Amino acid sequence: MNKLFLNSLKERLAKIFKSRIFYVGLGITVAMTAISARLYYLQIVQGEQHKDNAATINKVVLYTETPRGNIYDRNGILLATNRVAYKVQMVNVDRDQSFRDEMYLKVINLLDEMGEDYNNPLKRYIDYPIAWGSYLEGEENEDRRKAWINGIALRKSDRDKINTAKDAFDYLRNVVFKFDESYTDEEAYKIMILRYQTYTMGLSYMVPLTIADDVSSKTMEIIEARHLEFPGIYTEEVYYREYVHDETLSHIIGYVRAINSEEYEALKDQGYDRNSLIGKNGIERAAESLLRGVKGTRTVYQDIETGIVRELESTEPVPGDDIYLTIDVNLQRAAYDALVKTIEDIIARKDNKKNFGDAKAGSVVVTDVRTGEVLAMANYPTYDNKIFLAPSSDEEAQKAITELFQDPDSPSLNRATQGLYPVGSTFKTLVAIAALEEGVMTPYQKIKCLGMIEVNNRVHRCNAYHYDIEMVRAIAESCNVFFYETGIKTGIRNLDKWAKAFGLGEKTGIEIPEYAGYRNNEETMKLMESDIYHVWTPSDTAQASIGQLYNLFTPIQLSNYAAAIANGGYLNTPHLIAASVSNSGHVEKYEAERKNIGVKEETLKVVQEGMITMSKLSGIAKREYRGFPDGFAAGKTGTPQTGLEAFGRSSHSVYICYAPSDNPEIAISVVIEYGASGSNSIAVAGEVLRAYYGDTGLGEGLPARKDGLGFGDGFRNFKSLIQG
Repeated sequence: MNKLFLNSLKERLAKIFKSRIFYVGLGITVAMTAISARLYYLQIVQGEQHKDNAATINKVVLYTETPRGNIYDRNGILLATNRVAYKVQMVNVDRDQSFRDEMYLKVINLLDEMGEDYNNPLKRYIDYPIAWGSYLEGEENEDRRKAWINGIALRKSDRDKINTAKDAFDYLRNVVFKFDESYTDEEAYKIMILRYQTYTMGLSYMVPLTIADDVSSKTMEIIEARHLEFPGIYTEEVYYREYVHDETLSHIIGYVRAINSEEYEALKDQGYDRNSLIGKNGIERAAESLLRGVKGTRTVYQDIETGIVRELESTEPVPGDDIYLTIDVNLQRAAYDALVKTIEDIIARKDNKKNFGDAKAGSVVVTDVRTGEVLAMANYPTYDNKIFLAPSSDEEAQKAITELFQDPDSPSLNRATQGLYPVGSTFKTLVAIAALEEGVMTPYQKIKCLGMIEVNNRVHRCNAYHYDIEMVRAIAESCNVFFYETGIKTGIRNLDKWAKAFGLGEKTGIEIPEYAGYRNNEETMKLMESDIYHVWTPSDTAQASIGQLYNLFTPIQLSNYAAAIANGGYLNTPHLIAASVSNSGHVEKYEAERKNIGVKEETLKVVQEGMITMSKLSGIAKREYRGFPDGFAAGKTGTPQTGLEAFGRSSHSVYICYAPSDNPEIAISVVIEYGASGSNSIAVAGEVLRAYYGDTGLGEGLPARKDGLGFGDGFRNFKSLIQG
């Protein structure tokens, strides 16, 4: 019996397992079990977590402003800082439109009463008293008006009814916004200022709309005190850049402006938003990553169930680093004042022979020959970088910015690093170095100067008859014939090699924007005379050897070149940033790279002796260096021709020097556009030396000389930090 039952059971089970229905049912059972288990896990085990996630799906990240780092000179004098102000913002709240309109009117009236500027994009299109705004006014803007009208018209049939500014205003008032009839036109316009912004830009419960960017603390206090009257409107502390120096430093400091679309796309992953300010020039641009700091964040969300906006998480802002420059403000002002005074003196001494009174611009650079620190970098003309801090609504400031970049005298150009100038006889010291290093001349080898030589059937003249003259005296008296022949012996490729070694025609590596320039060589000839078939000849080498032809260098290169002659043949990387200090007090010191050019000590001694002799023999140098020991500064003048002398344009004025000649500390380059004679620039150097060393060169002079990088004694005991 049992055996029969077992056999029967086996047969039934076999049929079941062979049945397709069985497997379908089994699959459904397993699937339902899995789904039930998953639902239990999601709803019971993780129910609260998913409830929170569902409530926070609509979340945004808002940024909290942080102060930009300060900029100081080397002695702790404040140059750029921030002022605290407030912006007025608005988010959406659940109130009927009549309440909002009344609130908008109160807010605009309050801002008017307090004398505050506020954002009014409507003004571009319709102004009050009712008239077309600046973007639409005038017959020439008829197409713009039509396009704007098409944009506000709710129906195509309405477009033809809007012809005047009053038509457009009435249409917005009565059809688009449907204001209460009790409002006057002036009141309606004030309400419309905010209604138009919310209409065109939208109004979020979480992302605020800025009503006013820069209001006073008094206005902030009133708005916050009336918060029940102004639901959804609040103030937030913001920081605005402020420059506390005079215009002499504008090219160095630079300026900040609103980020543009290209910059935003490139930097949006680094914490920048569309409203960020960014350094556009000078140190503001060069040290942007240090100065800007890190904005704080607030992640907020709107609870789906209650509609309340809540904060999910936040991070604290980190202020930007403070930057200390190598610049000495007092020396900077002295250099600038001397440059301006000298240009005015040159103009006053107009003789219409060599000086046509057309000197109008220039630059002076002072560097530490030992470190590459730029102690002064003055340009004339200059500009006021404070105009870039004005809001876009300041039409006068915007006009000044436009005029600045259209000015034919280019005051916005940093001539020290971006001005390209022929350098004339200041190049002769380089020719001497190249000749000695290449072994084609000895220090005491003489060349006969009879006032001219002929090369390739072309006459090349000198400034005097020097007869038999050796290298030191040729440098001191700037004998053209000596350097014509010396340069030809040396060869243009060797001259080019050594010019490059001394950093001429090459970017120096300074932090702010600069141009490389051009050196005399066959490649530059092809570039400059691409439309002329011209093969390089010894006659071209002769011209190149006195600094004429295609040489175009910057004043910062010339100062660095003079420093390398003074310091034993080391080419510094000039720099403007001395150190940065983080909010936590961490000090990062910056030291320039320097490389050994590989020039022999005896070579430099010959050139140095020639430059010292020049200062001893020059009556102008004696006058401008009065009070200093004889030969205190070693210098070389240059009077590069412009090629326009026959048409009433003066030659340029160029001068390089270093001091003290027996133990060099600083190098100076001066360039005056159309300054008539290289000797005219010596006056600028004389005033710089007096400012730096005192009236005799024997006193204490500036703190920059006494202490090096002092950074002031009162700021976080910075002096001990930097020396520690």
